[in-house]
Amino acid sequence: MRLSTQNSAFIFQLPSDFIPQEIIRTYQPILEKNWVQYDNVLDYLNSTIKSVDFPGISFKIEEQIMIRGKKRNFKPSINVQDILTTRELSIVFRSVDSDLNYMLLYDIISKHYLDVENLHVNPFTIQTLDIHRDVIYTVKFFEMIVKTITNKVFDYSQQKLQDKEFTMTVNFNFIDVEFNLNQSKVLELGEVPTIVQVI
Repeated sequence: MRLSTQNSAFIFQLPSDFIPQEIIRTYQPILEKNWVQYDNVLDYLNSTIKSVDFPGISFKIEEQIMIRGKKRNFKPSINVQDILTTRELSIVFRSVDSDLNYMLLYDIISKHYLDVENLHVNPFTIQTLDIHRDVIYTVKFFEMIVKTITNKVFDYSQQKLQDKEFTMTVNFNFIDVEFNLNQSKVLELGEVPTIVQVI
């Protein structure tokens, strides 16, 4: 068996209703003016995503002193949804087109903050892929609240071309991991061809 060292094969896109219609109407003419190759504002924003910081797991071990001073460790009795290192998701974007996507995201976050009818943003989804581009598992984050966007420095001395980025942080309350590969997409042992070298 040959192990694959490929990593970071994933699909992450913002929810289809993440951008309010009024912002789409505002920014769509700008994309058309600049001959941007994406059909809509959401696709344009998704194309600038670089990475997503997935939280790990960490919890405090409880200790109990037994008879004759013996110490024993036990798992805590907290909810499994609360054993993550953080309930925040950090999304890194490339800054492109004279910081157009930064200002676009700044506008979106402001609108979400002013939205009093919807307490949370629709779920975010990460899908990981194998070497055949099939989805292995799907991670969904529920009850999202957009929390921060990093600051932006406008500097006259920074005129040369260089890769810049900024980060958006969102808070979530629940996480769900679902395994997606079924038997039809997993090679059976009998279907693996036998490779014999003929000399």
